[in-house]
Amino acid sequence: MNISKKGIDIIKKYEGCHLTAYRCPANIWTIGYGHTKNVKQGMVITQAQADEYLMQDCQASVKAVNKLGRNLNQNQFDALVSFTFNCGAGNLKTLCHNRKLEVIAEKILLYNKGGGKVLNGLVKRRKEEQALFLSPVETDGQTSLKESVEDTVKLPTLKVGSKGEYVKKLQQFLQDKNIYHGKVDGIFGPITKQAVIEWQGYCEIVKDGIVGKCTWATIG
Repeated sequence: MNISKKGIDIIKKYEGCHLTAYRCPANIWTIGYGHTKNVKQGMVITQAQADEYLMQDCQASVKAVNKLGRNLNQNQFDALVSFTFNCGAGNLKTLCHNRKLEVIAEKILLYNKGGGKVLNGLVKRRKEEQALFLSPVETDGQTSLKESVEDTVKLPTLKVGSKGEYVKKLQQFLQDKNIYHGKVDGIFGPITKQAVIEWQGYCEIVKDGIVGKCTWATIG
């Protein structure tokens, strides 16, 4: 996954943008949204360059969140990338280690200190990241997997050997969740089954590798 506009907007809001190089509190030449690589005194950039630097700098945080191997929706992913951009990959690991998503959302508020003191800016940032983390993902008018079927009651049971458009859409859904890494070919094979089992485990339902009513209910 990659960060979306919602995550970028939070980072921009709290990092602030400087188009002229300045020395940060650590006495390092900085420009844009906290960009420090190859920055020199007197350097001036455009807003477009600042945005480009930000996307480049975000990739380390994006990689760290992807490395968690968690099944996150886009809002959860964006919130954690913003958190990591500010707090670092080490704190991300501590925040998420052996914790369910609801606990992560709760504990994220604790990372509000700088120099041992609670900082108002960090309090506000953590609350905004938490709010994004807990927000349902908007579909922007796109049809979900279940809504693409005329009658959701008639969704077919999918298992090894199943073929067709429903399997293809299932594979695409699991691929978007960074669980399925095979081809989106509409053929329910062992790799698809293993991805389904992983998804079922995440949703805390029976892990049988069969997509029946209970599993369909977890798929948006």
